[in-house]
Amino acid sequence: DELYNYPGWRNGEYKALTEVFKEDEIPAIDFPFDGLQKATKGIRLQSLITLCAGSGIGKSTVTKEIGYHLLQRNQTVGVIALEEDWRRTVDGILSIEANARLHIDSVRAQFSDEEIDNFFNVLYGGNNENRVYVHAHLGMNDVDSVFSKLRFMAMGLECKWIVFDHLHMLLSMTTDGDERRNIDAIMHNFRTLVEETGVGLILVSHLRRVDGNRGHENGIEVNLSHMRGSQSIAQLSDSVISLERNQQAEDPIEASTTRVRVLKSRYTGDTGIATHLFYDKDTGRLSEISMEIEEQDDLEL
Repeated sequence: DELYNYPGWRNGEYKALTEVFKEDEIPAIDFPFDGLQKATKGIRLQSLITLCAGSGIGKSTVTKEIGYHLLQRNQTVGVIALEEDWRRTVDGILSIEANARLHIDSVRAQFSDEEIDNFFNVLYGGNNENRVYVHAHLGMNDVDSVFSKLRFMAMGLECKWIVFDHLHMLLSMTTDGDERRNIDAIMHNFRTLVEETGVGLILVSHLRRVDGNRGHENGIEVNLSHMRGSQSIAQLSDSVISLERNQQAEDPIEASTTRVRVLKSRYTGDTGIATHLFYDKDTGRLSEISMEIEEQDDLEL
């Protein structure tokens, strides 16, 4: 009654209060995979999305598919991949356009120079000119330099999305030996970058080794406690998405199929298995497939 009788409420001044508490609508782009899209409602600007998996599970393959997908939607994308030469990064995205693993010499030899040029022009020329920025990171050996490059991508080059691969390679540039404290500082810097520039940042992170007879290469279920080094990785991320695959499976379909699990989604609150991605060794592409055997563990939306 006191609120209702407040003169300002009757005079319409409450509208100002609703504006104060109203959240700005943050643009989002759909994920290239329907299951992940349903679980997260898209890749959002001004968000930190962490993609985690064990070694060799396919993190870089997934990030290249996402980068290509963003490019197809006329988005400007920056890429810093610290573990590979920039030419390999460009070839990886180019391979998606070609539906072939162009980084393998014998596969590339099957295409003429004109065909390769056409793939390149479609991906990096015409309407896509100045939409992809792949950083040649040779000589960068300190964290401050990396963040200067990231900020330049976001503000100077106006990249709406940045893929950073990966966190623990950046951690190796620190010198004081305190892993947890260094990760906390780096994650704080990533969070600050996202908030100040509005960029959507896709961060790749490794997982710690787990106790027991099975490791991540055997497809064990990932949870947030597996994040390597610090809880701040999960805490400061808007979304955490894990990849799980049994590389040692006797069944070739199982060995080539990755479970995509949402560990955190601040926007939707949904967690669980979102989709399964099959890797085609002939094309190097990922496609969604149905895995009825795991229906009981599927994400409830």
